[in-house]
Amino acid sequence: MKIISYSDLHLEFKSGWKMPENIDADLMILAGDIITFQDYSLLTEFLTGWEKPALYIAGNHEYYTRTPKDKEEEAFKKWLATSHSNVTFLRDEPASIDGVHFFGGTMWTDFNGGNEQAMKIAEFQVNDFKLIRNPDSSSFKPVDTLKLHGRYVKELLKWLETDLTGPRVVISHHAPVINPHTRFTGGPLTPAFTSLDMLELIKKYQPALWVYGHTHECDDQMIGNTRVISNQLGYPSYFGGFDCADFDEKGKLVDV
Repeated sequence: MKIISYSDLHLEFKSGWKMPENIDADLMILAGDIITFQDYSLLTEFLTGWEKPALYIAGNHEYYTRTPKDKEEEAFKKWLATSHSNVTFLRDEPASIDGVHFFGGTMWTDFNGGNEQAMKIAEFQVNDFKLIRNPDSSSFKPVDTLKLHGRYVKELLKWLETDLTGPRVVISHHAPVINPHTRFTGGPLTPAFTSLDMLELIKKYQPALWVYGHTHECDDQMIGNTRVISNQLGYPSYFGGFDCADFDEKGKLVDV
């Protein structure tokens, strides 16, 4: 299966970037921060001409609506069913297409095992904790990301332990490992976007591919037999261009 992937397109900024036409691929992965759930029309415009299957997971920016996140998820899922039936929205759940097995969800972060200092810094500096609302309308807190990360890992492990024939592909928005070329190594907010507990999981289960986003840095590395990639556009620059100079506008084609 030929797979292309994009994340962090941030179409809400209306930068004018468009996906090239006639890309030769069987499936598209959208690994979050594509739109906010306030304006679906931007996704419709982006998907114009794409009729093959696509898998969509939410990033953190999708929830920047100050509306309870579960309501946003249900509304988006219903809209996709009627407007883009070829797009499947994954929320910590699996999907199998043409013999390839996928698992996807935001993943969030474990703050490196619940690092309290990192959680305190993030609560004051990261917009997630100002703009996202829990199902009960309370403010989203770092401790909530721990719970959501735990749910993702629980469902992922259940899926990885299931006997399946064919390649497995994992999708997350937050980073499962540190990009060896990152400019963020050791920063106080690094635990807010990378979950180091995923490294041992990758080494143990060796899925064929892991696709992620969030960091605004593109990535392509091998961990054992697992290829870990990220094809992120990032924010538009005032001086032209985008955050990720090595972004592949044709979707960084991978064959699994």
